Amino acid sequence: MLRKKLFRLHNTKEIDKKHEIFRVEALSDAVFAFSVSLLIISLEVPNTFEELKATIHNFVPFFATVALVFFFWYLQNEYFRNYGLNDGKVVFLNLALLALILFYAFPLKFLFTLLLSWFTGISFFSEVPKEGESILTQEQFPELIVFFSIGYAIIWFIFYLLYHHTFKKRKVLELTAVETAYLSNQRLDALVQVAIGLLSMVFSLLRLPLISGLCFLLLPVWLLVNNHHFKKQLKAVSGR
Repeated sequence: MLRKKLFRLHNTKEIDKKHEIFRVEALSDAVFAFSVSLLIISLEVPNTFEELKATIHNFVPFFATVALVFFFWYLQNEYFRNYGLNDGKVVFLNLALLALILFYAFPLKFLFTLLLSWFTGISFFSEVPKEGESILTQEQFPELIVFFSIGYAIIWFIFYLLYHHTFKKRKVLELTAVETAYLSNQRLDALVQVAIGLLSMVFSLLRLPLISGLCFLLLPVWLLVNNHHFKKQLKAVSGR
């Protein structure tokens, strides 16, 4: 998969490198599927048309949550397809990643429901809070940001450790210069993602939730900068 992707970029002869599917990969697929299944189960079968409308109303935050879970599944699957490592450290880090995905599945849905309610002015919560209660108070908002910033940073730190572990084994894996550059870029990207999560957490702890939330607007900026840097790096490595 990695060589197909990189050789398409440089129009060079493709050398395909295939890896068998390990049991830890099969377990990972099952856990990711289970996470999505839990989210689906949380959507109760409607008994009335009003309940059906409420279920349809909550489709957007549900889809956003599933999309994020799928994104992390894609990164994890790409890692195994590209590098084919299955040693003890990889298994341990992968299990830690799966545990976090399971733990954050429902909180993520709550976060997306809350954010979409704020941005659109439409309540996406199926149950209206009782009189005198609120979904989230102003004092609780920084705590919510801290909670998700920590999770975001830890998930990306796990990916960083996976890429760093693989980088140390690049000679054993017989990675080419272009493949090594790609791996280095993945490692750098994961590290910057960790930094953004930690920066958001720091501002939340300082009771600056607005700035904390704005930290995540750095993501598209970083993606553009990183993509430009990577293209230059590939040209330098490939001599093109």
